[in-house]
Amino acid sequence: MSLAESNQERDRILPRFEFETRIRIEVVRNGKTISSVGWARDLSESGIGAFAGSALAVGELATLNIPLPHKFELTVPSIVTRAKGTNYGFQFTALSGKQREQLRKALLGRKPVAEGALLY
Repeated sequence: MSLAESNQERDRILPRFEFETRIRIEVVRNGKTISSVGWARDLSESGIGAFAGSALAVGELATLNIPLPHKFELTVPSIVTRAKGTNYGFQFTALSGKQREQLRKALLGRKPVAEGALLY
């Protein structure tokens, strides 16, 4: 693990949990919305780790559509905080109370990701 990755893990706001599902990622570049698919690997109340089907830049704003259990889909603005190959980290930038509650329900009973573990 690199020093930057170690610092990222230490600075993590909330614990991550194993969570796998297909997600949709939308970014706006030059006034055009670009949509691609991704595959979530881990989820927390503050963000998500996922593989993406198109290149993204750290600092880029994205809207994520994440299907959760019980037929609830979370649509949340985020920022790309980590990029390593096709693996990206996204930090949620705004969650409503209802969205946060749905996230908490989705994470109940899931296996925590060990500190320092990168799922890729």
